[in-house]
Amino acid sequence: MKVLVLGWEYPPAVAGGLGAACHGLTTALADRGHEVILCTPADGAPADPAPYPGIERVSLGGDASFSPFHPGAVLDPYAVDTAPGSASASGSLVPPVSSGAAVAGAASVEAGSTGLGSSRPDSHAQSARKLYGEDLSTAIQRYSREAVTRLKGRDFDVVHAHDWMTFPAALRLRFARRRPVCLHVHSTAIDRGGVSAPGPVGSISAVERAGLRTADRVCAVSGFTRDLLVREYRLDPERVSVVHNAAPSGVDSSPERVVGPEGPTVLFVGRLTRQKGVGFLVRAAARVLESCPAARFVFMGEGEDRTRMIEMAAALGIGRRVFFAGGVTSELRDRAYAEASVFVLSSVSEPFGLTPLEALRGGAAPVLTDACGVREVLPSAPVCPPWDAAGLSAQIVTLLTDEARRLAVVEQGRAELERLTWAESARHLEAALEKARSTSGRRTTG
Repeated sequence: MKVLVLGWEYPPAVAGGLGAACHGLTTALADRGHEVILCTPADGAPADPAPYPGIERVSLGGDASFSPFHPGAVLDPYAVDTAPGSASASGSLVPPVSSGAAVAGAASVEAGSTGLGSSRPDSHAQSARKLYGEDLSTAIQRYSREAVTRLKGRDFDVVHAHDWMTFPAALRLRFARRRPVCLHVHSTAIDRGGVSAPGPVGSISAVERAGLRTADRVCAVSGFTRDLLVREYRLDPERVSVVHNAAPSGVDSSPERVVGPEGPTVLFVGRLTRQKGVGFLVRAAARVLESCPAARFVFMGEGEDRTRMIEMAAALGIGRRVFFAGGVTSELRDRAYAEASVFVLSSVSEPFGLTPLEALRGGAAPVLTDACGVREVLPSAPVCPPWDAAGLSAQIVTLLTDEARRLAVVEQGRAELERLTWAESARHLEAALEKARSTSGRRTTG
């Protein structure tokens, strides 16, 4: 099969889990003998610095008269959707986000003093700015137009498009080239914003709804996301395939922990946003510290809620045991995984969640909410409902005070990781692409 893949992130240009998934699935498809044409935005870097057998790279949106990639950009594609009436005058599909200001009245919070090093310039926020630019709407339009013109003479059997930024290009190709389209959902506007009502014309949710209702096939990163698409986007469940992400590569670090005078570490890695349930975790931290006063909580990441979380920790009187490291390098993040006793994914709506898998590789025991897709592939991990600070704190305390239980959670989780491979994920994706080809033009919209 000749597969045209439309993506926005691909190593080394990665701002989140989307890039890892696009890379893993695309290379696995090539390994299975498929011909892949991979289209990503032009950013001035070589189109294919490290060629992979079976994959041809094509850069789109690289017109010299316009470049969406500006170092000083402030737009984040992972931000919440535009609310009705709040679209910017430029027509941007998502609103700018704050970079976080200095916090007044929270001096007791030792932000950044984790012992792991200070924030570095290659944080998620800056990676996202480089990848997505300050006018994402225009960048998407240019990418979509070039998808039709640049690929006019290219032969392919099916289009596989990753997330909403590439949906307009996929639909243009569907109508211009009459090729079936499979849209892959890694996250939705509902996950990020918590609002299920359709957004205004031009909003992210409007783009998602139009694309998903028109596509020949839809892939969801988890059963959790599939159920959301069926419930909120009114998709026929028979049109939605589940393709889980795979485990990250790397060597497992020892799960044994020698707790020093600073106490055991509970780690969070991700964006500091409502979606990630960070405030819920800070409140749980206060409860944990009542039972385990020597513990410390480390938050790695940036986001619009960072200032509020620092103030909350200070108000709860736990500032000296809660540390906000900001955006850090992958090396410092991996070091944190290898030093943490417990890792928490506190999200209130998480389509999948790669960080618990990374944490397991590092030897930390994960605790999840039951609103995370990753729990489908880590059934042994302790879980609690979103916003249940008492339940979350109880799970954390158990792992901090019962080393045998903590080591068992890591051992069971690592056994489950062994079954998660991109080759297996690509097998499910291949079946979905074949279904897109077989049903193309034979169904009504919806």
